[in-house]
Amino acid sequence: MNRNKTRFFLLSALMIISLTTLGQNIRGFYLQDVGDWLGSSTKENEILQYAQGNGFNYILFYDLGDINWNSSTEKNQLGAFIKKARTQYGINEIGAVIEYAGYASQKIIPYNNSRSSSSEKFDVINLEFEFWVSSSISSSYCSKFLSSAGYSCDKAGAWQFAWKEFKAIDDICAANSLISEFYLGWPDKAQMQQIASRADRILLSAYRPTDSDIYAFSVQRMKDIASIGGTTKVLTLLSSESSFMGPWLNTHPQSRPYQTFSNAFSSETSSFKQNINLQGYHWFTYKHMPKTISATATITASGPLTFCPGANITLTANSGSAYLWNPGGQTTRSITVSNSGSYTVKVTNSSGTSVVSSPVVVSNNGTGTTPTITSSGPISFCPGANVTLSSSNASSYLWSTGATTQSIIVTISGSYKVTTTNGNCSGTSAAVIVDAVSGPPNPVITANGSINVCPGTILTLTSTPANGYLWSNGSTTRSIVVAAAGNYSVRAYSGPSCYAQSDIKTVSLLEGPAKPLISAGSSVILSVNNPSVVLTSSSANAYLWSTGSVTRSITATTEGGYRVTVTGTNGCKATSNEVAVLANGCTPPPSPTITLSGPSVITTGQSVVLTANISGGYLWSTGATTRSIAVSSNGSYTVRSYNKGGCFSTSLPVNVTVVLTRQGNSSNADVSKEQLNQFNVYPNPVKDQLNIDFDQTESKNITIQLIDIVGREIQRLELTTVIGKNSIQMDVSAFSKGIYFAILKSDNQSQAIKLVVE
Repeated sequence: MNRNKTRFFLLSALMIISLTTLGQNIRGFYLQDVGDWLGSSTKENEILQYAQGNGFNYILFYDLGDINWNSSTEKNQLGAFIKKARTQYGINEIGAVIEYAGYASQKIIPYNNSRSSSSEKFDVINLEFEFWVSSSISSSYCSKFLSSAGYSCDKAGAWQFAWKEFKAIDDICAANSLISEFYLGWPDKAQMQQIASRADRILLSAYRPTDSDIYAFSVQRMKDIASIGGTTKVLTLLSSESSFMGPWLNTHPQSRPYQTFSNAFSSETSSFKQNINLQGYHWFTYKHMPKTISATATITASGPLTFCPGANITLTANSGSAYLWNPGGQTTRSITVSNSGSYTVKVTNSSGTSVVSSPVVVSNNGTGTTPTITSSGPISFCPGANVTLSSSNASSYLWSTGATTQSIIVTISGSYKVTTTNGNCSGTSAAVIVDAVSGPPNPVITANGSINVCPGTILTLTSTPANGYLWSNGSTTRSIVVAAAGNYSVRAYSGPSCYAQSDIKTVSLLEGPAKPLISAGSSVILSVNNPSVVLTSSSANAYLWSTGSVTRSITATTEGGYRVTVTGTNGCKATSNEVAVLANGCTPPPSPTITLSGPSVITTGQSVVLTANISGGYLWSTGATTRSIAVSSNGSYTVRSYNKGGCFSTSLPVNVTVVLTRQGNSSNADVSKEQLNQFNVYPNPVKDQLNIDFDQTESKNITIQLIDIVGREIQRLELTTVIGKNSIQMDVSAFSKGIYFAILKSDNQSQAIKLVVE
């Protein structure tokens, strides 16, 4: 569907809605008489229990004029009700019904902005303006809205006013991440198409006394909606008033009409179906609905909700036809719980209505965790020494020795445990075996590399853990660093006079190869007569040149410094001095390349960083001399790469395109919001012919470009506009599938819409 605010949607697959997926739909009702119940816990809970018990997840406020928006008390009561509806009763969306855009900007948005918690805010703004009903125009709209604003008090004037107000509401919603919704009865096809091109969602009236012809009553208007291409979200709007389904609902479930409607839609064979995303249903109004509750969800526990670690309880839902637990996702009636957390269950009854239970909080932190024992030193030590064993924190302690302190001092061999108690829960540690008869085990020395050390190489020797160390070189740390040949050993202590001796570790110092020499023949200067130089290393076992070559000799054709590293037969290495190869003339470096930090198509206020690969110096087409530059304006950018002096090479150009989109609030005084609202492309996604529409108040020269995601221009049109509506067609059938930008430029204005080619 085309959205003149850079909202884009791919064509959906065939929408098949069955009774088995009914629980996933939007299920809402209008809620009026706000002043009669807001602030009363009893009345609020009656409303929300009814909503939960019948599986509703969307509430649309119908008469917000009852609220004093200057009263912080009433706004806080409203926020508390909305939060409670969301967090306790499964309401996902909260909407506000209004008649003109000023109410949104002056009341709804300031209220949302005053709320610190997103759970207290409105999600949806719904315009109700019955421009197609003559009686409503004369009785409700003429003096209040139309005549004072210069509109005629008839269907034509009412439509012009409603369309202007909805476009403003849609812009407000886009700027504040809200859903724009339009309640519609019987507009003509052209009006329906315009609304469908902008609205996020349409509430389509299906006011009938029974469900027998509810689909036939709506199908032609859905075809009108679908005729614009793309996908439109539609909610079926039902009425529980006495002149419609009120009497019928006394003997039928409130979900029945939508079941009938969605079954008929699922059986639809016409192609328009693929362009309608049937979202669910909505009732007008709560006030007229029969106050019966069709579903309940409760949880019972098999024991106390607080229990000791290692234990568990069983949570059981009331009887239903299906269950879904959270967290966990189990679908059985009962679950066994061993972890702390807040648990709810969604119970679905036999008619397909679902309701979520109140949360049950389970705690397994009866604080009876299994204790751990730590020691102050080695648990194997010489006679006469000791070790302190300590328990992890608890309320009380009982050691296997009978001690009741957190720590005990152990002087004799044995197995030691501790039992701790926290509240009503207790736990016993694993046993710690203390050996107080023999000294510590003989330490073992490990090396971090070969014990045959090349010149200039260091080696780290490390002892196994002990209470203290004494190395043969006098060091007393656990690890030592050696760079010389010799015999090394260590004593490992468990006490002042109790130690064990390691074996001797012998370190050998290997002889490295001689520093290699590089011979260069008769000259190391490159010239016309001498375009290359052969460099040869003195003999060795292996070679590695600074160029990466591994042969003994290399041919140098460019100026620079050259070294070689040789390897001896024992693996030791040595590196030569640098030999410089010179050139008489300029040798340009390789052509540089430019990389981008992001897409080459950016919007006003954004920038992208261009970076050249490494060289000796840089000169950008902008005059900059740094390796990287940040650009935020349209242009073709290149960079020169220097090695020295005046020698350089130039990169291929990189094009950066800056477009002004409707995302966010533009600060460009030359581009009005109304102008941006008039640039449309459709269908989107597109396969063959792309239609481009825009309005102009004066004749001027413009350019229309289609560019791909990396900024390459794929197609361009240059033309002079006419005053009024301009319509252009472009053939995109040969384009590759992917994302493109349609850009309209005139003077210093630039507008863009993202486009998907299928």
